[in-house]
Amino acid sequence: MVEIILSEQQLARLKAAVPMGSVERAALEAGDYFAGSEITPEPIAVTITCTLELAERLLDIARTSCPDVATGIRAAIDQQTH
Repeated sequence: MVEIILSEQQLARLKAAVPMGSVERAALEAGDYFAGSEITPEPIAVTITCTLELAERLLDIARTSCPDVATGIRAAIDQQTH
């Protein structure tokens, strides 16, 4: 499994590029949200855990629609495969 961590803004941009009702969209919707501590709250981030195949499909979508998001997905895939 691949664990992808995206900011809330990155997730929103990737969701906008993924068709409603798709497997990819379901994976994005199932992400776990987390934030920094209550004392020093940081921007909300989302962890998406998915198969390598699904991560690669998300990477393909991100490359064309939001390249900065693709960088994070590529790093997550590389970490899982090494």
